[in-house]
Amino acid sequence: AQRRKRVGGHPTRSGAMEKPPQAVAKVAVDSMDKLHGDTNFATLAEHSWNIFRYVGDYLHLFGILVLLGTIGKNKSVAGISRSTQFLYFLVFITRYLDLFDHSQTAYLVFFKLTYIGTSILVLGLFMQFDSTYERRNDTCNLGVILVPCVIAAFVLTNEYSFMEILWTFSEFIEGFAM
Repeated sequence: AQRRKRVGGHPTRSGAMEKPPQAVAKVAVDSMDKLHGDTNFATLAEHSWNIFRYVGDYLHLFGILVLLGTIGKNKSVAGISRSTQFLYFLVFITRYLDLFDHSQTAYLVFFKLTYIGTSILVLGLFMQFDSTYERRNDTCNLGVILVPCVIAAFVLTNEYSFMEILWTFSEFIEGFAM
């Protein structure tokens, strides 16, 4: 273990102020710090978040493209839940209204508009291929999901503004869409 020298407390022979020995804190050193030196977790978390965010965004985009490709190839929406697609549309349209609220990077604008646009496109494909939609298998009751989520959004929001209530609503809806 290493000791950090703290300034302040009682004067030493050299005239510097130093804490009494019992107030000196021990700094925990883990095995990674022993091998690689001190770790700045704030910097590590900042970079890790970006990596996970980018990977997640591109995997999500890939999944959407696979969905659109499958619908296009089969000319059918059989086996796909329209209720789930509608819930995702609600998530994207309510969460990404902040596009109109403040300026954002081109990356965020691209992905937000892509998610909104592709969810509208998927719902449009459900209308186009309505004869292949299997209603009997899509048994989700949207009212049972939407009403409690609306109530929860009003009760549990951090701030009573239009945008914040819609953001909170989108967080509740996303759990059901997944």
